[in-house]
Amino acid sequence: MEVYVEKVEKYLGQPVKDPYGRVVGHLISFYSDSDGVVTDLEISFGEVTFRQVPIERFKFTSEGVVLIPEWRHEAEKVARRLERLKKRLHAIEELYAKKEIPRHAYEAFKKKLEDSLSKAKNDAKRVKESLKKKVHELEDTIMELEKAFTSIKMSYIAGEISEKTYKAAADQLRRHLEYADREKEDVKKYIDRIDKLEKQPVHVPSITSEATEEIPQSQPLPVVVIEGS
Repeated sequence: MEVYVEKVEKYLGQPVKDPYGRVVGHLISFYSDSDGVVTDLEISFGEVTFRQVPIERFKFTSEGVVLIPEWRHEAEKVARRLERLKKRLHAIEELYAKKEIPRHAYEAFKKKLEDSLSKAKNDAKRVKESLKKKVHELEDTIMELEKAFTSIKMSYIAGEISEKTYKAAADQLRRHLEYADREKEDVKKYIDRIDKLEKQPVHVPSITSEATEEIPQSQPLPVVVIEGS
């Protein structure tokens, strides 16, 4: 779906969040073609890093701009490609089983689909490794936040900081723990989804007696003899 300048304009200067609720930066500019179709957004990350990000990684909601994480964008692309190729392979098998297409067309299309599926599986393997690495990174983040929470609790119980200070810090830590937990579960769901798609066999329909009939050959036209010719 194309996004035009008019849609992006009202979000300029606003915070950009990820799907889990974190503020990751601000939308500071955009890039568009001669027709006014936006191709990329310029995002400031932490006020020290600036990056041009493709428009397909964004969602525009009533609450603001959402940036889809790169890992999720890649995982979704791979999962959709696997789903589409498996469905197309099933379709070509079904058409051939019903004798609705000739053998040469079946073999040509099947070879092309199988080659594409092989490549998609290689991409899926690479993406899964990246997702597993992301899980470990998030687990490290959760451990770090839990240690920080323990430290602040200890200082509060020991009477070193006030209740007001403790509650403010605790709220921040709880929120960041929730973000990390939600993202970790999301990453694991994508790993499971891609695993299942990789292992899912292409169902080959059984051939019924009606389907085994050959595609009717075109019959020669009757010869009409015109008297006097």
